[in-house]
Amino acid sequence: MEVFIIGIGGYCLIAGLRKGASAMEFLSNLVLRVTLPCLVFSNLAKNFEPGDIDYWWAFPLLAVTINVAGALVARGYVSIDRTINNRGEFMALVAFQNGTFLPLALGSVLFGPDKLPHFLNVFFLYSFLQIPTFFTLAVWLVNAGSSLGQRLRSLANPPNIATILGLTFALTGWSKYVPAWVLRPMSAIGSMTATLAAFFIGGIIVTNLMKAKTADWSEPVKAALFKCLIIPILGTLIVYWFRPPEFIALFTIMQCAMPSALLIALVLPPNETKQKMVAAGILLSSLVSIITLPLFMGIFGALYW
Repeated sequence: MEVFIIGIGGYCLIAGLRKGASAMEFLSNLVLRVTLPCLVFSNLAKNFEPGDIDYWWAFPLLAVTINVAGALVARGYVSIDRTINNRGEFMALVAFQNGTFLPLALGSVLFGPDKLPHFLNVFFLYSFLQIPTFFTLAVWLVNAGSSLGQRLRSLANPPNIATILGLTFALTGWSKYVPAWVLRPMSAIGSMTATLAAFFIGGIIVTNLMKAKTADWSEPVKAALFKCLIIPILGTLIVYWFRPPEFIALFTIMQCAMPSALLIALVLPPNETKQKMVAAGILLSSLVSIITLPLFMGIFGALYW
């Protein structure tokens, strides 16, 4: 039965592709329409139990606050710097971070077996509003050239729908009526999200950056500097001044210091100029964060450990 369910998902995906669709379009649809919604719904339905964590409500609000604050900082800058042409994409690169995949790897390094389960529970709480925030605000930003109706329709996307359904099932208790033979294949499909997204981003970088000219790097460089230096400096200063509880401080500094979100490339309209700019911004911020992320995590350690 589980293999049959996975097979139905594959059939629906292939049947929904337009004739002559490229490999990149296939990967994009696979992540956005199948694996990511499965990941979101199965995790929310099975794991959303916030009652055991102090200040549990602060973590999802923190995720929204960091993204909105990043967008406002970027909005203030692009209103001054008139050389930024891809404004929506610039704001998305600054506002949204790779806050799902990298922190999972970082948590296993920072915490031993005694604290790691608590970190993972807090991480899940942080993430459950981060995904709908991305697929609302980021999608709105990168579709700035579309009509209002198109931008509003773009918000009704599979990850947002999966979040609403997952929360509904978790909060009402309906999740206990979802049989394991449904949740297991959904979890298995969802576990492919990070790998497939990385494949897609690699393809975007290779196909677009080889066409980039020297002038095309100005906006990505500025976006990477904001994402890897300005935003984490602001987050660290807020933590230093207010000294919140340890895990709130950790997620504030850690998420602010992460490079730009890989998923931005998945929601872009088919525009080569925008794709080159976003691919370069993701690549540069990822490279710069190799230096800046350990630096800011070291500052957190000096403040709390």
